[in-house]
Amino acid sequence: MENIKEIRLSKDDFIVDYDNASLKFAYETKGDKYVIDITSLNLIKATKLAILTSTYCFIKNFKKKLCWIVADEQTKRAISILRLSNIEQCIIRPTIEERMLRIS
Repeated sequence: MENIKEIRLSKDDFIVDYDNASLKFAYETKGDKYVIDITSLNLIKATKLAILTSTYCFIKNFKKKLCWIVADEQTKRAISILRLSNIEQCIIRPTIEERMLRIS
C-alpha cells in the first residue's frame, strides 16, 4: 500500500485506490457512518488501511464517520491508539472473555 489516490463508493464496495492497486471492501451506510468490513486483513494491513484511509477522509472533509469492523481486539487497540476523531472500531466476533461475561 502506497499513497491513497482516491476513495470511491460503489453500490456494494468501499474502494481505496492506491498508486498501483485498488482494494475493495464490503460496506453499509448506517446513519452518519460507513461501516466497513476489514476482517480479512491481518493486524498490520488493517491498521495501516484504517489509519491512512481515515486520515485521507478527514483531510477531504468526508461528512460521515468510518466504522471499521476488525477481526480481533489487538487490531482494534492498534487503530484506536491514534484517537482519530472520524473513526470507530468494532469486533465482529466477541472474544471468549466477552462471551463468558454475557453468560454470567
